[in-house]
Amino acid sequence: MFQSSLTKITVLCDDRLSSPLFSEHGFSVLIEWEGKALLFDTGASDIFIRNANILGKDLSKVESIVISHGHYDHSEGLKHLLPFNKKYKVILREEAFFPKYSNDRFTGINWENLKEFLDFVIVKDEVMEIFDNVFVFGPVPFRNNFEEPDPYFYVLKGDKKERDFFEEELNLVINEGDGIILVTGCAHRGIVNIVEYAIKKFNKRIKILMGGFHLYKSTFPKIEKVINSLQKFDIENIIPYHCTGEEAIKILNKR
Repeated sequence: MFQSSLTKITVLCDDRLSSPLFSEHGFSVLIEWEGKALLFDTGASDIFIRNANILGKDLSKVESIVISHGHYDHSEGLKHLLPFNKKYKVILREEAFFPKYSNDRFTGINWENLKEFLDFVIVKDEVMEIFDNVFVFGPVPFRNNFEEPDPYFYVLKGDKKERDFFEEELNLVINEGDGIILVTGCAHRGIVNIVEYAIKKFNKRIKILMGGFHLYKSTFPKIEKVINSLQKFDIENIIPYHCTGEEAIKILNKR
């Protein structure tokens, strides 16, 4: 759990969590502030709910859920909220509904089965304020020559399977006045691109950067470029999770 002066963030799902918490390939965090609560992603199963129970977190207080992108390891957990008997507001971009693939393996979810008990809020603007001082934004533009989605990801549009550039990718910003908290899902469009965009858009320093940075299959030269670039932004706290990868996490810790 991480807490700033105004915001409490609890990791409910990640690839590496210590006992008694459960782990899986996925990501989910609970964000609490000013008596409000929202979920950012829901992992791949009910693990985020089980971990919330272990940590004494009451998910019935959650009204809204942000889905960063349409992969199963960030959205499959939605179906396990059915027993809560609530119509959750799910905030996402429309492109998240397209079928997703890693080469030939299906990596999306069946959204049709969820439409009866979820209230989908479609983000159409580049930046959307979902609560006072809480924003989602994306997809960010590609601005450097070393970050782009891995070429083995595909999306099915109609009957055409094409390379997936994650046009639905959302990131979350909490504006705390003296700085921002930036949460990413997988950073498929590049963590440096995302950080650069957030700093320019909100014109504030980043107090906490946390989430998946999708460097686990990256070459060492790319990891070096990414981390060298992140160092230039003078970020106060960098907390990598999920798809960041052991090598990148090791280097970040050293730096």
